[in-house]
Amino acid sequence: MAYSIRIRHPLIKSILDTLDLYKMTMGSVAFHDFPHARVTYAFINRGKTPFPEGFADELRNQIEMLADLTLSRSEFQWLNTIRFLRPTFIEWFNGYHFHPSEVTVVQNGGELKVNINGPWYRTIFWEVGVMALISELYFTLRGVKKAPDWIERIHGKGKLLSENGCHFIDFSTRRRFSGEVQDMVVSVLKNYAGFLGTSNPYLAYKHGVPPSGTFAHEYVQFMAAYYSPRLANPKATEHWSRHYAGDLGIALTDTFTTDVFLRDFDMFQAKLYDGVRHDSEDPYAWADKMLAHYKRLGILTGNKRFVFSDALKIGPPDQKMIGNAYNYIPLDLKFRQFAQPVGGIGTFFSNDICTIEDQANGIKPLNIVIKLATADYGRGPIPVVKLSDEPGKHTGDPEAIAQVKRELGIA
Repeated sequence: MAYSIRIRHPLIKSILDTLDLYKMTMGSVAFHDFPHARVTYAFINRGKTPFPEGFADELRNQIEMLADLTLSRSEFQWLNTIRFLRPTFIEWFNGYHFHPSEVTVVQNGGELKVNINGPWYRTIFWEVGVMALISELYFTLRGVKKAPDWIERIHGKGKLLSENGCHFIDFSTRRRFSGEVQDMVVSVLKNYAGFLGTSNPYLAYKHGVPPSGTFAHEYVQFMAAYYSPRLANPKATEHWSRHYAGDLGIALTDTFTTDVFLRDFDMFQAKLYDGVRHDSEDPYAWADKMLAHYKRLGILTGNKRFVFSDALKIGPPDQKMIGNAYNYIPLDLKFRQFAQPVGGIGTFFSNDICTIEDQANGIKPLNIVIKLATADYGRGPIPVVKLSDEPGKHTGDPEAIAQVKRELGIA
C-alpha cells in the first residue's frame, strides 16, 4: 500500500525530545576535544522489517520539520542546572539547529536506507530523533492502535519493580511506539519507588526527574579511529574523566568485547569509575566476570553500579527469561548482594502497548539501530566497527572487523 505525505504536524515538538542524554554528554566532548572531526552514520534494520511504500517521503518530511526546533528559554535555563554540562557547550547548543541536508533517506521497495554525514559535534544529535521518528511513523502508517489497558500495563511494571526493591531507568526514546507513550511511561513510573529517571532530557525537564546517561559505543569507536583500536578504551575513559572530572562515572564495556575492555580497566580506572554498563550477551555471565575482575584488583564492589541495558523485560521474580529476553527482576535480586544493579529498560516500557490481536498478527517493536560507520579527522574517512560480546551484534565492514580482531588479538 502506497502512502503520500499526510502527517502535516511534527511528531517531535522539542529539540530535547530528539535526544538521549548521552548524546549531549558525548556531544560536549566532540565539541570541545574534536571540533574538526567528521563522521558518517548508517541505519541498520536488524529485524529486516519491510517498510510500506512511501515511508521514506514521510520520514523526510518529519526530518525537515526538525530544522524548526530550538531550545525554549525554560529548557535552556534547565540545562544550566545540570552541573556536569559545561556552560560553553550549553551556550553553543542554545543556537543549534538541525541541518536536514546532513541526512539522506532512500527507499527501495520495503528496504529503507538512512545515512548521516557531517561534523561529529553536529551530526551526533541526529541518531535518537531519527530512530524515534522511524518507529513512530511505522506504527502510525500501519494504523496500529494502543490496547485499551496500555496505561495499566505501565503501572503493572512499575508496581512489580518497586515491590521487588529494584532500581530502574527509562531508556526507551529510540524505539518508542510514540512520544505520547513515552511521556506516559515517565509520568507513571516517577510515582514508584526505585525509579531513577529517564534518558530523555525533555521528559526529565517536563516531569522533574533526573536525566540519565553517559557514553555509547560510537564514542569508543571514534577513539579507535583516532588513536587505534588498541588504545580506544583507555583513551575513551581518559578523555571522559578529564572532561567530567568525576561525574558520569559509568563505563560501557562491550565496544570491542568486555574481555578487551578489562585489559585496560586497571586499578586506577576501576577505582575512578562508579561502575559499568552491560549491553550484550548473557548479563549473568557479564556480571560474574566484572565481580571477578574487581576481586582480582582487591576492590570492594558494594558501591559499584552495574547498569544492565540489553533488551530487558519485566516479569515475576522466579522467571529468568521472558521469551528470548532476560527478566530484569531476578537479575537485580541476584546481584544486589554484591553491587548496585540498575535496569536501563527501553522497548519494554514504551513499545509494549499493542493489542493481543496485533501481536498475533506479527506487529512487534522494530529491531533497528543507527551506528557510526566512518570517522575522519583530516586523513580521510576510516571505517569503524563494533565487536559486541554477542557476535550477532557486530557492526561494520567485514574486512574492517577482521582487521580489528587481528589487531586486538581476538578470535
